[in-house]
Amino acid sequence: MSLLTRKRHWGLATLTAATCAVVAIGLSQATSSAATKITLTEEDYFNTPGQTAALALYNKQFEAAHPGVTIKRQYVPFANLNTKLLTQAAGHNLPNLLAVDNPFVSTMISTGQVIPLSDLKGFSTKGYFPAVINEGKFNGKYYSLPVAGANSIALIYNIAMLKAANIKPPKTWAQLLTAAKALTTDDRYGIALTCEAAEDTTWQWEPFFWSNGGKFTFANVASAPGVQALNLWKKLIDDGSASKDCLNWSQTPAASTQFIEGKAAMMVNGPWNFPTLNQNKMFYGRQFGIVPVPVRVPGQKVIVPLGGEDWMVSKSGGSEAQQLAFEYIKGMQTPAMQLKMAKLFGYLPGKIAVAKKYVKQVGPSWNVYVNQTMFAHPRTLGLGVKYPKVSQVVWTAIQAALSGSKSVPDSLNTAQKQISTILKS
Repeated sequence: MSLLTRKRHWGLATLTAATCAVVAIGLSQATSSAATKITLTEEDYFNTPGQTAALALYNKQFEAAHPGVTIKRQYVPFANLNTKLLTQAAGHNLPNLLAVDNPFVSTMISTGQVIPLSDLKGFSTKGYFPAVINEGKFNGKYYSLPVAGANSIALIYNIAMLKAANIKPPKTWAQLLTAAKALTTDDRYGIALTCEAAEDTTWQWEPFFWSNGGKFTFANVASAPGVQALNLWKKLIDDGSASKDCLNWSQTPAASTQFIEGKAAMMVNGPWNFPTLNQNKMFYGRQFGIVPVPVRVPGQKVIVPLGGEDWMVSKSGGSEAQQLAFEYIKGMQTPAMQLKMAKLFGYLPGKIAVAKKYVKQVGPSWNVYVNQTMFAHPRTLGLGVKYPKVSQVVWTAIQAALSGSKSVPDSLNTAQKQISTILKS
């Protein structure tokens, strides 16, 4: 996008300074509303340096602005959070604040254990991208607001490694296979894949499937679009261009660490890795470059999933705790705070006007991501609460095929039968 004109160089000092700025913006509007001591519990899976530092300082300032209030944050690994939240919901024991991966919002609403934010004082839908604000809309009420905005994924590559191998950034699957093979050496793989038993595996595979003609409901996952897309990943592992260890790798930090440590020349990943890359002296345009996710046939439109997380408030703790939890969320929704949080999280702000300002400030490392995020597909669109069930079937099929326990056609045929049942239910 031509609006992006300045290169971002985020070192550790810059990260620290930017993070400190978080505490000075947005929270100044907060007022003490707690007359007694109260602890607000919060659960999330944020683990990058920018994310954790921003939340720690935001929590500290929120507590200072609300005497008697303590924020108790608990980190839960990405692959475990959804299951834990469902267990807690079943026991009517959810934390006060939930940071939920956006395709799981509708599932949490269905538990009946989260409250509509639109029923609380100070709620507003004004200015958000429709896809972002509507993630939490159900029966005319809104149940969520974005944590730091939205994101997507693209192909990140090591500039020096591609140059040494005389390889250009791949645009097609055939070029990806050739590049990954040429970039593979005794001490590194051509590409780091994410294939763990979790949503991030489905999320990583969706651009390959959807861009190849796959339906957003996965109703044709066992047809050519799915078979071709999964065969691509299978070939990468079978020819040694990708590690079979990916069956245990999360997107971040497992796969991203492989890239940062030079053990993989490419990865499909997101801009939330920018602060970590920069801390490891890897900067856009010098050490790494970014191109859209390759497509099977030149000219196919790249379709990526819309990523990001949403804050939700549970029924736990009563009305005082609920309103305080919402005040916590609302403090992150001011334009200045959205701008700061988006930079530290590596996301695109959830409000249109803030996003436009953002793309004027951040460097060209965001060129690909801005375009893809603005036109990304919301994963639950057309599926709602069925998406997590469908996604689990998909990642299970991917694992079966890549581990060799089933062939690609068999794994997808099994998935197709299960998905058809889910869609009909």
